[in-house]
Amino acid sequence: MKLSIALLLSFVTCCVVCGGACPAHAAPAVGRPDELALPPIPDTLREPRLRAGYLLEHFWDAMEFADTLRSRDRDFMEQNFVNFAGLFPHADTAVLPLAVEILMRRAEAEPATYRLLAEIAEKYLGDPASPMACEAYFILFLERIVEGAVLDAYERLRPAYLLESARKNRPGATAADFAFVTPAGEPRTLHGLRAERLVLLFYDPGCDHCREVVGMLRRDDVIRRSVRAGRLTLLALCADGDRAAWERSTGEFPPDWIVGFDTGSIAEEELYVLPSMPTLYLLDRDKRVLLKEASPQALLAALAEAEDL
Repeated sequence: MKLSIALLLSFVTCCVVCGGACPAHAAPAVGRPDELALPPIPDTLREPRLRAGYLLEHFWDAMEFADTLRSRDRDFMEQNFVNFAGLFPHADTAVLPLAVEILMRRAEAEPATYRLLAEIAEKYLGDPASPMACEAYFILFLERIVEGAVLDAYERLRPAYLLESARKNRPGATAADFAFVTPAGEPRTLHGLRAERLVLLFYDPGCDHCREVVGMLRRDDVIRRSVRAGRLTLLALCADGDRAAWERSTGEFPPDWIVGFDTGSIAEEELYVLPSMPTLYLLDRDKRVLLKEASPQALLAALAEAEDL
């Protein structure tokens, strides 16, 4: 689905650049047939973030949810959802719950559309493969969907599970502790590791992509320097329960990494959700989560930035 944010952002910043004299400032912008018209923004709102917030609150004003030809049209709804959610990073975070509330409350008038929006939100915000994926934004929709009355008890099971999973080990929270053993049989715990920063890598011994990511990390100059200087610790943890396969894989890691095998608490207590392998976390010295389920590229960028500070 094409992301049509350029027009929206030009509308957001219009009054800052032109002093309120441009046509887009004076009247709603008319989008393509598959896009809703934008609402006019009051002259008093001159800061881009305030303008983006106003657009979010009024984005769906032109939408008649009872018009099932549009509201049940997946392509139409997806395009406008993408435009809507694409504004989230440009508005104050305090506005976002209200914007989601307005959308989902209005959609309640057409239950089929409400269910469609729930699917679209998961597709674009909840799927790690989506370029728009954002757990914080997805949580806003999940909270509203779980609390709403449109879905029955059975239908709410999936969003309730997704919400519970998304709330675990959020950035800023303390990562859940767990016990593990090293190849030498030494029992250790996550919170017992002393580290300025810690990369937690969950992996599967039989996973080819895991080997690719491990190779990428072990070749990175910033990681090598940081580990040697004692500023960074890497913990590669097998949590799939196949101890024999893990024991065969332990020699694949650099000697200055910690390699561990989960003793059962991660799976039994559902401490972490592992949507794919490998799954990467970055923790600070107090085991607070800095990055959750990060891509290798995002992890390396964060580590490089920390080294530059």
